[in-house]
Amino acid sequence: MRIYSRRLRSGMIDADAVPEIIASTPGRVRVDAHNAIGHLGAEAGLRAGIDQATEHFVGVAGVANSNHCGTLAYFTRQAAQQGLIALAMSTAPITMIYFGGKSRAVGTNPISIAVPRPGAAPVVVDMATSATARGKIILANQLGHEIPEGWAVDVEGRPTTDAAAALEGSVVPFGGAKGSGLAMMVDLLAGAMVAGLTGSDIGDMYEDFHRTQRVSHLFIVLDPDGWVGRDVFADHMRAFVERFDALLPADGVPRLLLPGEPEQDRFERAQTEGVLLADAVATDLDRLADEVGVARHLVPLVSSPPDQGSGTPA
Repeated sequence: MRIYSRRLRSGMIDADAVPEIIASTPGRVRVDAHNAIGHLGAEAGLRAGIDQATEHFVGVAGVANSNHCGTLAYFTRQAAQQGLIALAMSTAPITMIYFGGKSRAVGTNPISIAVPRPGAAPVVVDMATSATARGKIILANQLGHEIPEGWAVDVEGRPTTDAAAALEGSVVPFGGAKGSGLAMMVDLLAGAMVAGLTGSDIGDMYEDFHRTQRVSHLFIVLDPDGWVGRDVFADHMRAFVERFDALLPADGVPRLLLPGEPEQDRFERAQTEGVLLADAVATDLDRLADEVGVARHLVPLVSSPPDQGSGTPA
């Protein structure tokens, strides 16, 4: 939250910008976010894709001149809740090595796919193409924690568990060449095709306050009615999930989970138990509220002892 505030206050994000559809043909939309905060740019692309898919069974929306938009699942899940299938991808500033490389060359370039499920939460995949999201390393650094092996390398390309060294260096792609290849494809599709920008063309949200980010997003929305039909697809999804739930788990695993189930479970618990924040994060959010003149602070439901870093539900 603090980095969004800093970029807004420094003029690196236009708080007054309104994303605009600049071109549209059946099934295809181009959106210029005009340097709006990324969540607005992505929302405009999603809405355009949904509108096109509802009318033409397929909606492809490209969003240029945007910014970091948070988790893509927030957007794909909305389409799935309307009975549509959605695929989203976004460019990101270079913070990752390519497989076999030593220095930063590509973004963590996330991908999300959401598929509707009748009477239940959608099946949702949401992932960065890196071994971990860089935000987790930032949080570990804030909390003074080490990071697991295999997440990052230092500036010399050497594996590291030091969060600060990892932030100076690079994250690594998941699955070696597989994650590296996916990251490259996102750069070419969501970057080169949508906006004509890839790699170092994209500004770093945390480190570059001399230019705008120019992140771009790509949304592909599909209506099952254009193929087998929504009812047939829904029946198959029911049968598919039943077969999945009947699979025997490995030793020590309580049950198999569909993609998106852990996040959905946490979301539902948060509705009654609150959101667990590290004490340092909660304190920083309150300080930020004071700085920007928001007369409202987080209300702790339970306070952890001072010597524990488990966090406070708010």
